[in-house]
Amino acid sequence: MDSARMDGASTPAEALAEELEGARRVIESHFLAAGDILSQSIEGIDALVGALDKLTKALDADAVAKTAADMRSAAKALLGLSENHGRRQNAVERLGGHRESLGRHVADMRSSLAYMRAFTVNIKIVSSGIAEAGHTFKAFAQEISDCIESGRGELREVEEEIVSLQEGLSGAQNEGRRLAGQLDTLLPALPNELDQSAVRIVEHYRKVHKVAEDVAAIARNIHMRVVRVLQALQIGDTTRQRIEHVQDALRDIMRSSDSRLAALGYALLDRELQASKLEFDTELGAIEDAMAEMADHSRDLLKLQDLAFGTEGKQSAGFLDELLARMEEALVVVRDIEGADSAALATGQRTAQAAEHLGTRINAIQSLKNDVQYMALNTTIKCAQIGEAARPLSVIAIELRDHGRHLETAAAAGLSELDGLTAAAGELSSPGEGKNGLSAAEALAFAARVIREGCERAQSETEVLVSKGEEVLSVLGKSVETLAFQDEIGGTLETVAGELSSLASRNPSDAQGLEDALSRLLAGFYHRYTMRQEREVHQAFVAWLGVPIADPEQLAPAA
Repeated sequence: MDSARMDGASTPAEALAEELEGARRVIESHFLAAGDILSQSIEGIDALVGALDKLTKALDADAVAKTAADMRSAAKALLGLSENHGRRQNAVERLGGHRESLGRHVADMRSSLAYMRAFTVNIKIVSSGIAEAGHTFKAFAQEISDCIESGRGELREVEEEIVSLQEGLSGAQNEGRRLAGQLDTLLPALPNELDQSAVRIVEHYRKVHKVAEDVAAIARNIHMRVVRVLQALQIGDTTRQRIEHVQDALRDIMRSSDSRLAALGYALLDRELQASKLEFDTELGAIEDAMAEMADHSRDLLKLQDLAFGTEGKQSAGFLDELLARMEEALVVVRDIEGADSAALATGQRTAQAAEHLGTRINAIQSLKNDVQYMALNTTIKCAQIGEAARPLSVIAIELRDHGRHLETAAAAGLSELDGLTAAAGELSSPGEGKNGLSAAEALAFAARVIREGCERAQSETEVLVSKGEEVLSVLGKSVETLAFQDEIGGTLETVAGELSSLASRNPSDAQGLEDALSRLLAGFYHRYTMRQEREVHQAFVAWLGVPIADPEQLAPAA
């Protein structure tokens, strides 16, 4: 705030306003800094209390009993994991058997189509020597050839899908066999460990629960005191505003040419600053006391470190570390099994879809047999009409019909095998068995997570608490340093008040004859004083004057 100037020269009032400006700036910067620092600390304490509350809820009697039950449930699920995985593996093996049989039938269809294609070439060659109907036979041969090529195209698609199926099934079979061997290293040792540890973990978690409760209580106490300090820091803003009011009032006084009126104004501002200093010193002293108490409680947080990390704590939690290490190893295998069973489920679903596509293609191949048979029959009839010259061609047509029947037989067998493949795929992709296998993996993962979180919370949350306690101590130290200006501010207020008192004493304090001017001056002060304390000082001063002063509420401030 710039100091006012009159006639280019500095007045006593200007000098006092400038001196107050320095104090105002110190309050504004330091109190804001202290508020920011403490606000940061309260955020950390809030998070800490929330985490501790969550921990105590997680470790209450019911939750601990449920944890033990979850561990026993995981043990039971693990014991059934081997049987479930075995059923899944058997389904994969049966699916592989159906796929192999289907492959043989497809090979038969390929062979029949190859012979049929060769016979169509022979028809073209032989028919070229028959002048009576060579063109007709060539057309028949071309139609048969086109039909067979269509079948060969469908068959190529079938073979490609079968190769893709084989790759997936081979991977599932090999992975399942490998994991079955690894299961033997887990069972029944790990389930037995889980059952035994369920009893011991109950007692351990009770100790952790007690630690969390103690720590949360201390943290809440610190939180409450920080909030009180933050509320008390309002004295900084209050004092800043009251200084600004005094500065503005000094400007009003500087506009007056009446020394008696100015002296009365100085006397009021003297009282105003003395009241401000008294309240400022009182509140700041309370802040310092509260911060000292918080520092003591924060140091108590550090004492809990031994309770959580001392020899007793290490020994009581040692079995959990060993169990967790064992479970971590087991989880690798169980997750592999979960992945393998998920892959098997997907394989079953893909196989079921592929079987539907294969059935459509094999039906198409089977249906072309009717077209070939019909064309071959027409060829045989035409040969009979031509006579002896067409006998070789008639023999070829008969062979073609025979291989068409072979194709039909192989296709029918392939469709029958597809029914078995579809049934096996449905068994593999059914949710029942897969769900049992996955639930075992999930049960073990859940039990491990519960144990791990319990251990980590008991340690990490206490570590966080200790760290936060150290941070709070540091914050409080910084706050004390930031607020270490009571003498500076209070001294400035006291000095300016003394100078105002000196200025006021240089002229008579008698207000006789100044009632109107004084009323307007004080009305300006009054309308600026929005705080209860300032209004009380104003009212006391008016009563002390002992002259009739107009009600400031009804009187406009002096221009």
